[in-house]
Amino acid sequence: MINMITNFNKFIFYLKESTKEVELNRILDKISKSETISKGENDFLSKYDSLNDEELRDLTLMTMHSTFEKITELLEKNKKVICNLYDRDGLINKVIDMITNDYDSELCIITFLNGEDFKLRDNFLYNIIYNMNNNTYSLEAEDEYFEKIPIKND
Repeated sequence: MINMITNFNKFIFYLKESTKEVELNRILDKISKSETISKGENDFLSKYDSLNDEELRDLTLMTMHSTFEKITELLEKNKKVICNLYDRDGLINKVIDMITNDYDSELCIITFLNGEDFKLRDNFLYNIIYNMNNNTYSLEAEDEYFEKIPIKND
């Protein structure tokens, strides 16, 4: 019983800690065990004071419009966002150069560094996942959904 209470207290403690603090503690644990840290972890330590915990959070279940807004915000801050969505040829895995959205026609277009375009679809939910090791963000599809079409019985 005491072990369960201790584990619960640790769980509550971790809920109170920010993502930034949890990552710092993980890296410090590695250092205390004399393990080598990666370049990304070293960059994290050097930028620790300037990092915002909001930037380190993973964003999930986002609509096309909220995905557009977040990617726009990240690109304005010169963050690297990689499109890890799938098209007919498989995984795209390309760096996003810009994103545009036409609210009237409900069309959101991602443009990659090589000039190619990809259209986000309104019937998908998207995730933007932060990768601590290389300080990049990954755009991924969460799920596709379908709306029921009402059928009128006469």
